[in-house]
Amino acid sequence: MQLALNLEPVSFPSISQHQITLKDGCSATNLYFSARTSKKAEKGKFLHPCRLRKNMKRPICSNSLRPTSLQVLETRTETPELQTSLATLSTFYEENTPAARRNLRTTTENEGLKISEDFLTAAGEVIGALDIVQADLDSVSSACEQMTVAIRKSKSFTAGLIHETQKLQHALQVTETRQKLIVKFLDQYQLLPAEIQALQGEQIADGFFTALQHVKEIHSNCKNLLQTNQQRAGLELMDSMGALQEAAYERLCRWVQAECRELSEMDAPEVNPLLQRAAAALMEREVLFKYCAEEVSSARHTALFQRFIKALTRGPRPIEMHAPDPRRYVSDMLAWLHTSLASEREFLISLFGDYESENSDIPPLSKLLDSIFESICRPLKVRIEQVLMSSPPPLLCYRISQLLSFYLNTVDSMLGADSQLSDALTACKTMALRIFHDQLKQRGDKLSRYPPPPAKDLSPPPQLSEGVRQISELIECFECALEQEEDAGKEFSAVLASALNPLVDMCRHSSEALNPAATSRLDDGSHLNPADQSVYVINCLLSLQVPLVNHKCAEEQLAEVAQLLNKHIAALVSTELDRILKTCGLKEIMDRIDLYKVSAKPPTTSQCFP
Repeated sequence: MQLALNLEPVSFPSISQHQITLKDGCSATNLYFSARTSKKAEKGKFLHPCRLRKNMKRPICSNSLRPTSLQVLETRTETPELQTSLATLSTFYEENTPAARRNLRTTTENEGLKISEDFLTAAGEVIGALDIVQADLDSVSSACEQMTVAIRKSKSFTAGLIHETQKLQHALQVTETRQKLIVKFLDQYQLLPAEIQALQGEQIADGFFTALQHVKEIHSNCKNLLQTNQQRAGLELMDSMGALQEAAYERLCRWVQAECRELSEMDAPEVNPLLQRAAAALMEREVLFKYCAEEVSSARHTALFQRFIKALTRGPRPIEMHAPDPRRYVSDMLAWLHTSLASEREFLISLFGDYESENSDIPPLSKLLDSIFESICRPLKVRIEQVLMSSPPPLLCYRISQLLSFYLNTVDSMLGADSQLSDALTACKTMALRIFHDQLKQRGDKLSRYPPPPAKDLSPPPQLSEGVRQISELIECFECALEQEEDAGKEFSAVLASALNPLVDMCRHSSEALNPAATSRLDDGSHLNPADQSVYVINCLLSLQVPLVNHKCAEEQLAEVAQLLNKHIAALVSTELDRILKTCGLKEIMDRIDLYKVSAKPPTTSQCFP
């Protein structure tokens, strides 16, 4: 690459008459005149010194110097160009001598020449570097051209190969798409070998349930396949999956039955999570689930009976050890029953879940519990009946009936009112109440047949005090019951009447001994006071009224006793009034006054118009 250089001589602007200080302190005006003098000297016009002095002594306004002086005076020294030129001049103008002033032009041109030479030297180096770069660029361009030619040749040679490669790639994409479809189809309609092995293996594990779920999904997908034009394939797949599914469910049912038989040997069995999953899976096959549920209930049926007998007869503190205490004995058996009922229910819920049976083929949990506890219904009922047949006191019979009522409500809430255990407890409760009423009736009949004689002070007999205490205990037992039924008030009212009415009859029959006009007397009874009978009955009724006060459950009986009490008080007042009037001789007068009051009444309509 050729580099053209246009070197021009450095020109300096004209210098004005203003004083610009140089290095030697000379003025710009002297320098300017020195330069003019040196110019004339260079042209051969040398002045004699004397002439020069003579010319210098001439006035400045001479005609020959006038244009020059005017030009100098008009020069503007404050321009940037002039200042820059003088600043550049000061860099190489070192001495302000006449010789230096005469050679100022030469010095300036030499300086410009030197600068031009330095520039040429630097430009030469740059040109050399640019030549090297140009050579490199030429070599790169040549290489690119060679590569382009080679690529074109390769492209012409490999065009067929590229076309074939594109075809293969398209075929590969089609194959991969088909492979994905086949994999998806196999995943939706076929089992893996590992899943088939899990379904047909000897052990039941998590893989079995995963494979069984996959079989159900495939069976469901086959229904969708039947709606397409691939009905034959759908039917074949559905048949094969159905056979596998049925075989898997039967195998699972046998495994569950075997596991449940082992649970019968445990008092508080812990359910294996695999057994829970198996039971949940069998709920989709109602018949198989029913078989398993019956197997579980049968196993627990036997285990519960053995546990009950063991709790009664063996262990550190067997229940029959408290047989002499009937209440404690019955209470312990019922408490054990309640605890076992809760634990068995929890076991069934953990095994089968708290499901609600909407199909008659699947027994509900309450039926399973009822079949389990059917084993202890008879031994429990027999033992409670033995306690009741031993003729316990009436109050104990009633307490046992209350205890049975509480546990009966609990059993009804868990098993239902139609369960066998509920029937057994209901029978025991009915028997306890029947024996209680029979004992009260026997006691009342005995007291009515053989009433106690009245005391001399007309106080209630000891039998009445015993009956009052019994009534108080009955009321306390009823009010302290753990749970009250809706019709418990009516039932207790009948119980309270059974205990109270015999005592009232006893008081009435016992007071006959104080009646002078009684037909059963053997003497004339003249020594008896007619008011004693009423006083005696009133004292007895007041004693009966004491346990009934402030008890809501005895309000009806309290009202009846109060009515009888008021009746006897009125009879006593009337008797005593007659006696006092007779004693005072006023009886006849009072009778006449009463007769006059009756005759003084105005006649009625029927009397006026017969």
